[in-house]
Order: sequence, then C-alpha cells, then structure tokens
Amino acid sequence: MSEKKGNLNPALVLFFSALALYLISLFLDSPHLELFCRPVIIPAIFYYYYTSVKGRINLLFSLTILSYFTAEILFLISDVEFLIPRLLFNLMPYFVITHFLVQDYFYYLKKKKYKTINLFFYLILIFLVYILFSVLSLTLESSQIIFAIYIAFAVLLLAISFVCFLILFAFNNKTILYMVLMVISFLISDLFFIFATQMTDIFALKFIFLASKQVSFFLYTSYFIKRTKYQLWKVTI
Repeated sequence: MSEKKGNLNPALVLFFSALALYLISLFLDSPHLELFCRPVIIPAIFYYYYTSVKGRINLLFSLTILSYFTAEILFLISDVEFLIPRLLFNLMPYFVITHFLVQDYFYYLKKKKYKTINLFFYLILIFLVYILFSVLSLTLESSQIIFAIYIAFAVLLLAISFVCFLILFAFNNKTILYMVLMVISFLISDLFFIFATQMTDIFALKFIFLASKQVSFFLYTSYFIKRTKYQLWKVTI
C-alpha cells in the first residue's frame, strides 16, 4: 500500500462509504441514491488496487474490473433490456480468474508436492455440483441463450471452486484466505442472483445478491493485491 502502515487507505474509505450508502439505498428503495453511489464502488476499489501495487497494474486484472464496471452501468441503465450483455460482461472475468487460479496452482505445486486429497474435498465438490445444477433447474424456462450463459457460469464456478479448494487443502496463507473468500462470495452472489430473478417479490434474496456482489469486488481485488505481492503471475505454465 502507498500509505504508511496504520493509516487507512482513502480509496477504501470511499469504497466502504459508497457501499454503505448503496445498501441504504436498497433498504429505502431509492433509485436516486443508488444512481449516486453504485457507480463509485468499482472505481474506488480499482484505485485501492492501483495505490496498493504502486501503479504496477496487471492488464488482465484491469480488464476484468472494466468488464464488471460495464455490467454495473448496464444494470443502472436498464436491468431488463441489457440482461444478456450484462451477463456476458459478468461472465468474462471468470475466464481470467480461472487462468489466475491455475497459475496459482502451478506456483504452489513448484513449492512442494500436494498431499493426497481427502474425502472431505470430494464431498465439498459433490455438494457444489449438486447445488449449482439444482439451481440451474430453476432456469429451465429461460431463453436458450440465457440458459447457455447460466451453464457457462456454473461450469466456470465449478472450475474455480475446484482449483481453489485444491490449493486450500494443501497450503495456507493470506493470499489463499482471500482467494477462498472471493470464491465463496462469487458462489453466493451468483446463486442468489438466480433466486432473486425467480422470486422477485422477496426483498431479502435481492439484497443478499446485490450486497454479496459488491463485496466480491473487494475480495477479488484484495486477493489480487496479495497475489501481486508474491508475484504468482510470473509463473510459467
């Protein structure tokens, strides 16, 4: 971080302030307040990343943040009219994140051999497969293109989760902690997105989806900052 140790990063102050106002706007059902604070969240978190890595930004990571920001703007313009482009802009970063996690896997693999995966790992994987495809069954009445996008989300989430927990069961550090929290936030936000779209009259589902989505940006950025510190991106696959 560019600030001295013990000082709070101004970008984080802006992020959490915008996030708090955004959550308030959801409770108050205030589109004007939402329009004011929601577009600030991702730029604030990117500035936090920029200052933390002292300007040495990663192009792929920056493109994923831009993709997320574009999806957020499309949501504010028209949630219904731009649904498919918004889904695609939210899907694109998962390909890049999968690439990052595979790089992480090979980085840790070079440090030491992996232990034999235990039964608990497979139980988690089976549970995720069951949950994701059970939720997909709720969207069978969607158009073919939207259902295909949902399947892509499910497959990529499974791939991300598999590599994430594969690393977690063999290693433990702050980068991995943020990685796990990031993946969990992705799972929660995407699952509750489906719930919220299928049961539009339940406010709690919409709130959990939107709140977890915004929090996932922070966890993703925090993971990548820690990842940059250890220079995992330099590993050759």
